[in-house]
Amino acid sequence: MNATIIKIVAGGGKTTESEKILRHKDNGLYLAFNNEVVNEMRLKGFVCKTIDSLFSSFIIPKFTSLIPIIGNGSKITYVETERLPIQLRGIGNLCIDVYGNIINKEKITGFNLGVTNAQLHNMKNMTNLSTVKFIFGTDELRLTHKLRSNLIDYIIEKYPNEIIDILQSRFSFIIFDETQDMKNHLENFAKLIYSSNIESYFLGDDYQNINGGGRWFEELSARRTLTYSHRCPENNCKWIRNNLKIDIYGNVSLSEFIEITLDEALLYDNGKRVLLYSAASGSIKNIVSQWKGRKYTIKGVKGKTLEEDIVIIGRTMNKKVYYTAITRTKHSVFTTINKIT
Repeated sequence: MNATIIKIVAGGGKTTESEKILRHKDNGLYLAFNNEVVNEMRLKGFVCKTIDSLFSSFIIPKFTSLIPIIGNGSKITYVETERLPIQLRGIGNLCIDVYGNIINKEKITGFNLGVTNAQLHNMKNMTNLSTVKFIFGTDELRLTHKLRSNLIDYIIEKYPNEIIDILQSRFSFIIFDETQDMKNHLENFAKLIYSSNIESYFLGDDYQNINGGGRWFEELSARRTLTYSHRCPENNCKWIRNNLKIDIYGNVSLSEFIEITLDEALLYDNGKRVLLYSAASGSIKNIVSQWKGRKYTIKGVKGKTLEEDIVIIGRTMNKKVYYTAITRTKHSVFTTINKIT
């Protein structure tokens, strides 16, 4: 194992920390959680991908000759179920388990990735046959996003050493950003690299795990912990420390943390303040529909920096969701939340 865990608070400069590593060492790979960050880092001259795009463009193509059901030399394309002819939309019901079985609505079919492509295309009179032949064409592999995720998990399970060899032949080290958000095949890949001898860095914030990420990263001990936020004002950080018990410190600036009622929320809509909420239902839906300024769900605004005051609405909110919302702004917070879970 050759991994470094770095835990960084919201606004603490995860991207900046990654840049320092990338500039100090040669031949690194930066794995971002979304394409916006990928594009930003590429413009700075770094090799950057999402995990899905790494597998799509670099890893899966190297396994077409190892997985019998894939036609040798097949080109890989990605399809959207709703754009396919009606007779092929059953592809949306199919998935692949880690043993290579093709599953249809949780039932194992008679197909497995161990069947050769030639054998598949000689089969007749089997349920799902036309759809499976469409996926594994003689010269083309057609994947939905779900099937790509399944195939990634299968490759991780069956060929872990080969994946490590492929990556070590190209990269000297790998950086994972927003590791707390990773789940399913993304988390499985992160675990594989963590347990290997590849030099690796895992950056994240335990308390921003609001997208259903696994608890694996939270349970890792940090070699470095950065608690200073370049975004969140100290008044807001102090409230977080006192009430959410999260260790975060900020810059001294003119900001306020003000508790208001739901009935008062619309009075704070001056056209500039940004509204944040978990879900638009009940009385929240009414406020969201009447709000004149910008508005986001908290999951939708995650990763962004807001230059305006924010108004957070709701009655009860999960601690991590609330922390994520508060730390979006460089300015004041007005909130209706009165219970934290």
